Amino acid sequence: MIRSALFFLQLILLVLASVWLANEPGTVTIVWRDWRIDPPIGILVLIVVLLALATAIFYRIWRYLRQAPSRLLSSHHLNRERKGYRELAQGMISLAAGDAAGALRHANRADTLLGAPAAGHLLIAQAAALQGKTALAKEHFQAIQQEGDAGLAGLRGLFEQAMAEGNKAEALRLGEKIRELKPDAAWVLPQLFDLQIMALDWVAADKTMTEAIRRHAVPSEEGKKNRALVLYERGRSASDLGDTEAAIGFMREAYDLDPLLVSSSIEYARLLNADGKKRRAIRVLEQTWARTNYPGVAHEYAEMGASDLPVDRFKALQKLIAHGDSDGALLLAEYAFKAQLWGEARRYLSSILQDRPTTSSYLLMANIEEGENGNAEAGDTWRRSAATATADKSWICESCGSHADQWGTACGNCGAFGDLRWKAPPSATPRGQIEYSGSVPLLANAQG
Repeated sequence: MIRSALFFLQLILLVLASVWLANEPGTVTIVWRDWRIDPPIGILVLIVVLLALATAIFYRIWRYLRQAPSRLLSSHHLNRERKGYRELAQGMISLAAGDAAGALRHANRADTLLGAPAAGHLLIAQAAALQGKTALAKEHFQAIQQEGDAGLAGLRGLFEQAMAEGNKAEALRLGEKIRELKPDAAWVLPQLFDLQIMALDWVAADKTMTEAIRRHAVPSEEGKKNRALVLYERGRSASDLGDTEAAIGFMREAYDLDPLLVSSSIEYARLLNADGKKRRAIRVLEQTWARTNYPGVAHEYAEMGASDLPVDRFKALQKLIAHGDSDGALLLAEYAFKAQLWGEARRYLSSILQDRPTTSSYLLMANIEEGENGNAEAGDTWRRSAATATADKSWICESCGSHADQWGTACGNCGAFGDLRWKAPPSATPRGQIEYSGSVPLLANAQG
């Protein structure tokens, strides 16, 4: 609409100018050498206009001819780009559908048409990885590393490939490089933490898990438990180096993060006691026992809170163990036996033997018979019962189901981190004949 109005306005102005020139008589004299021309002014203006038009037309033709090759080349490149991105799109569709061969075919075409941009490299690498062509995938992932901002995608591909191949050292290197290039890459934190744990790099693992919790890369509770385990290891390392203050700090933080981590609670109490803070140490053990009923806590409490006399330790445990669960009853029976309080030992064992007798309860009863009455025959009878009794609680790995004599942050069988639990075995299968050595297996294992 506006263009039409402008056109008619220009036409009107041209007509008015022509009429004005026609109504204004006059001539223009042009002398050049022997030539003299006296054209009317209207004719002269018309000649000038025609020359200007001819010049403009000639200029446009010349410019078009000069730019024609580059325009043709640009059009060719544009068509190649369009075809290349169309191939990329088809390749991504094939990849999403699980058609690795089709994705690789489209990716190679896109590579030819586009000159192998980052997107083409990535598509080829992913399609090759899907087909199991690891060498080809690695080649293109490495090429993406040189593509500026897209380099992170290449690093991620190489990292995942190293993880799949079990190359932990290379995966650790790549994971740390990803964190360096992109500190907010939360997706890498859980895997990087696992790799640092395997490398026993507790300081780096602590930083990584702290960041993972902050960025919600792991559930909050899981993150706290994992970090407590790492702090326990840092505390042990500091203690081994003689840095008691640092060791207490690490153990206290582990205790605050996961009060159910009994080993850190026990170690924290030991360090406090060695540092002259016995009352605080005793309170830590009392709180931990109330939460867990873990026998090792009671053993440490008896060692720390009473004299070396067996009777005093038994009385100390009576104060700690206020309720009559089977773990507490077995502990009291054990310490009563050591104090030669035969009646007390039998009383605590009777409830266990009636309810859910275990290997330890039978073995302890055998030792009481021999210790109080010198009755070897009765002792042998109890030991035979122990051979077919329900196994005691022990450290069991949640991942592989193996038993461990002592607790550790990682399973000695499968290496799973933080998966050892103090619990009864899932079945009632007996462990076979066990020789009693002066301490019930339940307590002996719990002291590790």
